Amino acid sequence: MNTYPQIEQRFSPFEFYSTMRKNNPIVFDEKNNQWALYRYKDIEKILQDPIKFSSKIQFLQVPPEYRENLNRPSLLNTDPPYHRKLRSIVDTLFVPIEISRLEPRIENIANNLIDKIIKKGSATMDLITDFAYPLPATVIAELLGVPSEDQDLFHQWADNIVSLEINSDNDSFKKADKTVTEMDIYFSKLIEKKKKIPQNDLISHIIRAKVDGHSLSEIEILRFCSLLLNAGHVTTVNLIGNMVFSLLENPQEFKRLQEHQESLIRPTIEETLRYRSPVQLLVRTANADVPLSEGRKGGEGSPKYEIKKGQGLVLFLGSANHDETIFTDPERFDITRKNLRHLGFGNGIHFCLGAPLARLEGQIALKKILERFKTLEFNFDDNNESKDLYSKVSPLESFFLLGLSHLPLRFEHKNV
Repeated sequence: MNTYPQIEQRFSPFEFYSTMRKNNPIVFDEKNNQWALYRYKDIEKILQDPIKFSSKIQFLQVPPEYRENLNRPSLLNTDPPYHRKLRSIVDTLFVPIEISRLEPRIENIANNLIDKIIKKGSATMDLITDFAYPLPATVIAELLGVPSEDQDLFHQWADNIVSLEINSDNDSFKKADKTVTEMDIYFSKLIEKKKKIPQNDLISHIIRAKVDGHSLSEIEILRFCSLLLNAGHVTTVNLIGNMVFSLLENPQEFKRLQEHQESLIRPTIEETLRYRSPVQLLVRTANADVPLSEGRKGGEGSPKYEIKKGQGLVLFLGSANHDETIFTDPERFDITRKNLRHLGFGNGIHFCLGAPLARLEGQIALKKILERFKTLEFNFDDNNESKDLYSKVSPLESFFLLGLSHLPLRFEHKNV
């Protein structure tokens, strides 16, 4: 049984998820020796139990020659107590009150990007390459203390890393391994400079940090740098792109937002995180034999599935966020939705560290789009005569992430 959406459904996997929730909410994939889970309560329960379910991806079949680079422990794939120690180093820097201080600078970056778009004079743009990518990439580069002019390099690195799949071929692993080596070389040079001349940035903070009275090793600092660079912008790129696409696909919601901007900008961000979750799945490994029931309405019921120690679990957040037992009319994009208990940023001890930053960047991006553009509409290739909107989009080549590599738009700007 195929436990992943078909390639052509990558940007609209909702029907596939609905079928799986109804018929196979928990299913074993014999080919990959892993379980796939699609219901909200099952997934939430596993994410909240790091003792039984490890974040170490032990079932990802990385060829031996690439394991040193690709199986490195980091915030994403470590368990307590080591995970708690790592997270404590940067936790306080990403709380909402600290992130809110970045608002003026993020607004300035957003305005400058829109100025460039308008000055081109074509009344067209690629939302992803012209705005959704450079906005968070510039922000995280400045926070880390790396040159923002290296954005094209960061983009390529992120693409090579996030394109890895559970069943990736050797070429994909080789490309990702080479990318990690390139990042290590790049950051090693920066780290040496910042050790000599510390700055008020994240890398300098990590270099100074102590865990149990000891400084982090060179390899631990490198892991932090690469993780924060990639995770610090990838989610927001897809959040902005998915949000604008969903608004243009649902013009009644876009009109409602334009009429009630002050009250609906934040709910629009949250509904996008639910409806088109940038991160579609997370993976866990069973630390012991664990019985699981389906968690259907009306009680847990008797155990129906026996998860064996060492088996992997693929948790489809994108499906959980469309679970009809949790969300009313889940297949509708509704920016006035009251229940916003989505799992878009995960749950439990691995809840996304950068969630406050991603939310703020998304809110500012949407605010500036509404302020600066009078009209906004799709600008897909006229040669594609298909009436199917999804046949015209350019989805990311990833099952982990849901987003677009390009989103061509036409606009009429306001005279500000």
